Amino acid sequence: MGIEKNYEDWAEVAEKLHALAQKLLPQSPKVELRIPRVLADEAVAAWQRDEDPGQLSEETDDQRSFRDDAATFALIGLAIEDSGFEDADEVIFKLDAWILGNSLEAADRAGRLDLFPPEA
Repeated sequence: MGIEKNYEDWAEVAEKLHALAQKLLPQSPKVELRIPRVLADEAVAAWQRDEDPGQLSEETDDQRSFRDDAATFALIGLAIEDSGFEDADEVIFKLDAWILGNSLEAADRAGRLDLFPPEA
């Protein structure tokens, strides 16, 4: 039994999460965020960048992750383009919560998210 039973249980719970996500998606909750203008400009440039529409070859897991992460960054650029406004050296904009979650997950997966930053 052991670990295989755990994986079966986790698969059932994952299915419940997927069903829940289907109910949450139409609600499209948005959060207001503030980021440095330099990052905002880079995100907008990622959204506006022309890419070769050619066929994707078979990707490695790393390549797929990079492509997905770049797409998330570009979607943040779209949100900035649509709703952003400057406030000194920062940009304030509204972003779908699921895109925020994707960006946090990507940084965490890459080991770049400091979950316990030192106190200032």
